[in-house]
Amino acid sequence: MNEREPDATEKGIRFGCGALLGALVALPTAGWLAEAAFGPTGVAVLLSALLFGWLALRFGDRFWGWVRHWWL
Repeated sequence: MNEREPDATEKGIRFGCGALLGALVALPTAGWLAEAAFGPTGVAVLLSALLFGWLALRFGDRFWGWVRHWWL
């Protein structure tokens, strides 16, 4: 498949949506680590948001297809 290169706006939307999903996924799983507002839980949420954001940016629709497959 010959995909076009996404523009800056689409890249921002991809990263933002992926980061939001990553943060939402990490909150319940990292909640038991909570010692302070930005202790281990904050780090876990931030890292998860960055990872999911990067995956959404890098793989685009394939990433969201994977999420749908495993989530639903």
